[in-house]
Amino acid sequence: METLIDTSNLNLLVTTVQELSMARDITTVMKIVRKAARELTGADGATFVLRDRLGDNEYCYYADEDAIGPLWKGSRFPIQSCISGWAMTHRKSVVIEDIYVDDRIPIEAYEVTFVKSLAMVPIRTMEPIGAIGNYWAYQHLPTKEEVSLLQSLADITAVTLENIKVYDELEHRVSERTAELHEKNKDIINSITYAKRIQRAILPPINHIKEHLKDSFIFYKPKDIVAGDFYWFEHKGDLLFIAAADCTGHGVPGAMVSVVCSNALYRSVNEFGITETGKILDKARELVLETFAKSGDEINDGMDISLCSINKKTNKVCWSGANNDLWYIHQNELTEVKAHKQPIGRTTKPSPFPTHHLELEKDTVLYLITDGFADQFGGKEGKKYKRKKLKELIISTQDSYLERQKFKLDKVLENWKGGLEQVDDVTIIGVKL
Repeated sequence: METLIDTSNLNLLVTTVQELSMARDITTVMKIVRKAARELTGADGATFVLRDRLGDNEYCYYADEDAIGPLWKGSRFPIQSCISGWAMTHRKSVVIEDIYVDDRIPIEAYEVTFVKSLAMVPIRTMEPIGAIGNYWAYQHLPTKEEVSLLQSLADITAVTLENIKVYDELEHRVSERTAELHEKNKDIINSITYAKRIQRAILPPINHIKEHLKDSFIFYKPKDIVAGDFYWFEHKGDLLFIAAADCTGHGVPGAMVSVVCSNALYRSVNEFGITETGKILDKARELVLETFAKSGDEINDGMDISLCSINKKTNKVCWSGANNDLWYIHQNELTEVKAHKQPIGRTTKPSPFPTHHLELEKDTVLYLITDGFADQFGGKEGKKYKRKKLKELIISTQDSYLERQKFKLDKVLENWKGGLEQVDDVTIIGVKL
């Protein structure tokens, strides 16, 4: 099965983020982005378009390109007359397999080029500031994965451009700012530099999960823009794998650890062909430690996880956990399966993760949970919510349509938190058999 992003593309995306983090002008950004856009999707050409305004009229300015033949570098077109303008005004990606049968394409502009197919994504979906286009010299229908990669690159580009703007402003004002404000701005720059959207590149699309697990929900509420928590899904033969994971820390540092851990899970299943949940966690631990060892430093980061496999033919469930337990409910009775008390990472006395084989009735609901909800401070006395109260909440908010439970949980969390800060990332996954 194709996944959202394979190891090589993930490495390329991470490398691109690192290069963009050091860019201090738009020319450098465009050079990095146009090259990465072609490599991520195997396109024959890529263009970088900026939204431009002259007087009362808006234009698409084709600022840069990297292609096997000339495109439109340096040209401006009215925003309503070109496909990049369509992507910006509609705030969504567009894929065209055959440009000659789509009435949004100004054929006269394309006839002199090599272009037969294209994909165009907006740079920032809220109030787009530009677009990135990929072109093929033959009829080619880009996959959802290719478009997702291109959109991830565009989102990272938007963050980088905003970062450059902030950086330029700080350069002019730094002499007037106090040390405290300087540190705050430095923190903001560092967070933005490492890209708030990079985690989206490793999270499976909710609609893809829903194709296989129709009655399910994912309640995912990061503390910061990016998170140490992540959810993970794979489909291999008759087996569906789904997990809720909590990596060391939150925010940007936690998100970087989540990239390593998510990749370790992916490799364990797809590269090493492991399907038993306990052995998946064993291999993931080995791969995570191997990755951290390359730094030469002693890194104690890792993750807690609740990992479940469901055989879609037999409905049999296997589960393993690293510090995170499994809860399941049948006929309003909650059962808890205890996790192995060690993380995916460095530990003093490592031991194999056991696999629990569960014989469960139809309509049983599985819950994969990280600790963020139970650890949230709130209420009249500003205390933690706690696991016991969360169990009672999950039982009391059962619904015939599981997706509705997610909104009930979110409402309770917001009411409990009140004006207090969210203390950790929150992830709860519910799956009905």
